Amino acid sequence: MLPKQLKPIHKYNLIRLGKKNDGGYLVEKESLFNSKGLISFGLNYDWSFEKDFFQNNEVPIHCYDPTVKYSSIKKFSRKYLLKLFNKSYWSITGIKNIIKLSNLSKDYKKFFSKNVVHYQRAIGIGKNLIKLEDVFKNINLSPVFLKIDIEGSEYRILDDIIFFQKNISGLVIEFHNVDLHMSRILDFIRKLNLTLVHIHGQNPGGKDYLDQNQDPIQIEITFSRFNSFLDLQPQIPHELDQPADPRFDEIKLFFDQD
Repeated sequence: MLPKQLKPIHKYNLIRLGKKNDGGYLVEKESLFNSKGLISFGLNYDWSFEKDFFQNNEVPIHCYDPTVKYSSIKKFSRKYLLKLFNKSYWSITGIKNIIKLSNLSKDYKKFFSKNVVHYQRAIGIGKNLIKLEDVFKNINLSPVFLKIDIEGSEYRILDDIIFFQKNISGLVIEFHNVDLHMSRILDFIRKLNLTLVHIHGQNPGGKDYLDQNQDPIQIEITFSRFNSFLDLQPQIPHELDQPADPRFDEIKLFFDQD
């Protein structure tokens, strides 16, 4: 079972940002609309969350991901463009997806502009490293919303997040290998003066088969500086939740003292 500290106390006013399935996150509305900016760690070839955030709140957005370059995005787009000549991909869904991905480089150029910046810098670990302190100096706004999906490096910046928490309106973070790092996650929650408003298991991360309830090994957690709620009882799973990988069922969540 998951510790009760990971369970939201109430049902909060959430909105889904980002594409369907993997890449979409639930955030609390007040933390979204009261943010003066967005700092996003982990981009890859999907900036649907950042686009939806900007559509709801036109604030400066700073993205950090050293693995993404415009030249690689162009190659990725060309690869999908060639699939239009392969009849095996000729379905309505397949063609729509190919057209979308083949235009990815154009979409990157259009979205990343003066107020939306992509820095090829790493946070936590890696080459071209930047400290969280300098990240906040770059955006020079408060409070800001944080999105963190950095494949395990999140544990390396938890103490820094606590240090700068007064500058944070909301936070969505993916925790990996939670079966190995649960004590660190609980310590982070204990020190963070934000409300835990949502939790979701990531089915691509697998399950902890040593636990009788087979808890997820990877989870998404959303926090908010605002604690207004819609109902006393939490909604788990939430009506806006979607499986990260639609080919597989969602992972059910069980908590201590349920």
